[in-house]
Amino acid sequence: MGFIRHNAIVVTGADYNSGAFEKAHLKAMELFGLLTSPIVHSDWNGYMSFFVAPDGSKEGWADSVEGDKKRKEFADFIDSLAYGDGSNSVKFVDVAYDELHETEIERTNARKVI
Repeated sequence: MGFIRHNAIVVTGADYNSGAFEKAHLKAMELFGLLTSPIVHSDWNGYMSFFVAPDGSKEGWADSVEGDKKRKEFADFIDSLAYGDGSNSVKFVDVAYDELHETEIERTNARKVI
């Protein structure tokens, strides 16, 4: 018996920099294949989003470890799209949730405002 911890990634960008957003979607397709949703266009303000579904593997299994590596590579790729000042038109969140109803944000590039 193993423990399931799901990781899902939500990515949002704007049409003013659709080139960067499309690069992120292509990278997700390359890394995650069919787990990557099509791009969804918002009704207002030109926002676009897509989703990377969890791999479904139990923690510690080879597929889970591979998923961890791919999520890190993807997050690092999105970070590489940032402007010189560190801001980024492509935002993401990698959220983990498990069968014990625990949730956690594993990584994001959204800045906290205090």
